[in-house]
Amino acid sequence: MRKAIVERNGSVYRDKQESLDHIDFLERVQQSIHGLEIVKLSKTRADTDMYKTVWYSSQENVYDEARNFVREQMVGLWNYAEFK
Repeated sequence: MRKAIVERNGSVYRDKQESLDHIDFLERVQQSIHGLEIVKLSKTRADTDMYKTVWYSSQENVYDEARNFVREQMVGLWNYAEFK
């Protein structure tokens, strides 16, 4: 069974719906999002590439931008996100 949240080696990975819910939560409590990394999570590792990582230099519109990034980039094998 697939988990919504996976903790591994001090990192927390969230599936697509959990990531979108987490962005809503961060917006409600007005907590910053500095970056997002979309990963392919296997039993032993988390793989990513440069097109699946985004860093935010400003917090202006960050929640909408983060939601769009998750919706567009988290497809197929790219199944979890880590918030930075």
